[in-house]
Amino acid sequence: MEQVDITIIGAGVIGLAVAARLSKSGQNILVVEKNPSFGQETSSRNSEVIHAGIYYPKDSLKAKTCLEGKELLYIFCTQNKIPHKKIGKLIVATKKEEIPDLQGLLENGLASGVTDLKILSQKETKSLEPNIDCLQAIYSPSTGILDTHSFMKALLFQFESQAGMIAYNTQVTAIGKVKDGFEIFVQDTREGNFEFFSRFVINCAGLNSDQVAAMSGIVKDEYKI
Repeated sequence: MEQVDITIIGAGVIGLAVAARLSKSGQNILVVEKNPSFGQETSSRNSEVIHAGIYYPKDSLKAKTCLEGKELLYIFCTQNKIPHKKIGKLIVATKKEEIPDLQGLLENGLASGVTDLKILSQKETKSLEPNIDCLQAIYSPSTGILDTHSFMKALLFQFESQAGMIAYNTQVTAIGKVKDGFEIFVQDTREGNFEFFSRFVINCAGLNSDQVAAMSGIVKDEYKI
């Protein structure tokens, strides 16, 4: 039976990012992806926004990782020549009753560490974006956008340049816990059904991650999607 050190299930942006980072360890790593190419599900169906971290509760894990990840993402995009831009974002109040909510968002964002937020008047907002008609707005200059396909290509390049392997058109059908690791059963559109041994399994299957977890015997209510 073939053996690998680490199997990563899913070649979306999370799976590729994990693969790129772990490939530097020198271990034998395989990424398994059921689609014909990488990033063909949620990772290619999003707004491509680099979020500032305004909305998450103070001291929450989401707030912490969003702030740290935002800065790391801008650095990675610059270093790897990935198209991106800090275009900024406006959150607007068009009615008087919406202004307290706007203030609450501002206070939450500042408390979470998004230090560059500021309130703009109606006139200031108009000068920035003439097509907006509002009473007040929060301006978030560190919000941006990126080309997610180029981002994933750069991650894949880093992974494969470190001898990482990726198997497309290969769907995991079962995972069995065995001594010192896992036996993984897959269905390949060309090779048919086969199994291999992996010391570790990392579940990056996106909207199917709860099903993959269940295959390995992890059935928890908080894992259900």
